[in-house]
Amino acid sequence: MIRYLIWLQQALGAGSCKAVKALEHFGSAEALFKSGNEKRAKSKIFTKRELERLEAVTLANSLSIMAECKKDGIEIIPYGSEKYPFCLSVIPDAPLVLYVKGNMPRFDEIPTVCIVGPRKVSEFGKKAAFSLGYRLAASGMIVVSGGALGTDTYAHAGALKAGGTTVLCLGCGIKSSYLPENKKLRKAVSKNGCLISEYPPSEDPSRYTFPVRNRIMAALSLGTVVVEAGKKSGALITARHANEQGRDVFVIPGSPEDSKYAGSNLLLRDGARPLLDVSDIFNEYILRFPDKINIEKALNSDIIGNNKQNVTPKKPVTEKKTENSQKNLPETLSNEAKIVYNYLDKQIFLPEEIGISNMDNQQLLSALTELEMEFLIKALPGGRYEKM
Repeated sequence: MIRYLIWLQQALGAGSCKAVKALEHFGSAEALFKSGNEKRAKSKIFTKRELERLEAVTLANSLSIMAECKKDGIEIIPYGSEKYPFCLSVIPDAPLVLYVKGNMPRFDEIPTVCIVGPRKVSEFGKKAAFSLGYRLAASGMIVVSGGALGTDTYAHAGALKAGGTTVLCLGCGIKSSYLPENKKLRKAVSKNGCLISEYPPSEDPSRYTFPVRNRIMAALSLGTVVVEAGKKSGALITARHANEQGRDVFVIPGSPEDSKYAGSNLLLRDGARPLLDVSDIFNEYILRFPDKINIEKALNSDIIGNNKQNVTPKKPVTEKKTENSQKNLPETLSNEAKIVYNYLDKQIFLPEEIGISNMDNQQLLSALTELEMEFLIKALPGGRYEKM
């Protein structure tokens, strides 16, 4: 039963290799729960600390999590169920339960690619992530990423722009207040794919939860694309998981003299595949999924063209008429983003120089992110922006 799987996952922690091993030994999570500490100790599976956790965590905690999920429309998908992705079940540290908001696609039937890179990504990296997300989604493939600022955001936004399916794997609970700047993005993804987490809905992240989460992103995907990676980039962790799981790793090459590509080039040296064009991905998987990948549609789609998928919900704000109003802005922009753009009267500006009295700081920063994703502005050093 689900409550026992939640209990076991909570007791052992996310990413534990002991969970699946314990299920195989005891037959089920319920049998393990009812076995008592003496039998658990005799199995020699658990450390002393883990045995203490198995005693300390209660079923009441599981029932509370289940009630919260039911209230907030979060689906719980247990290990071994029909909905649980087979591609995820075969890794040794598979999660025992997945918390899902939205409609989880059939990863085992539809080709899926993970796109990763740094939060502080270059202008080229932003365009590459957006274009890859767009082209892959337009072809019918699923785009997976982690919902962080930078590369992840552009990959998800590209897939949404194409009207395709994208999946956001969280390193925290689905209801966590982490990264409020991307709250609207997460909402859009939940309506055009899903949010996935192995953490209970209200659990906040830590420095350890994101690296643990990365194994899920890799496992759900046929291949992982590294857009940019320095020597200590988190993208390297996802690439390592992909390699260990027998998945493909694609890397956009960069100059050996550019530190932003130091990690990327090390991956290439160690056997990763250079990604020179999105067709490199299509050519790799088209023979396996001839009826699921529409290359012609992907390559002929107009990335700059309008699409009715709105990444952010609209909220009325008083508009100012300027010469910018004459520019045809993408329909995908929220009302706030259009208004902010029409307030821009400098080529280079700081956010605080935009005088919109009835828009709070969070709305303003969210609008600037949208404009940046549409390549209407670009970020500069020192917190400044430049109109494109």
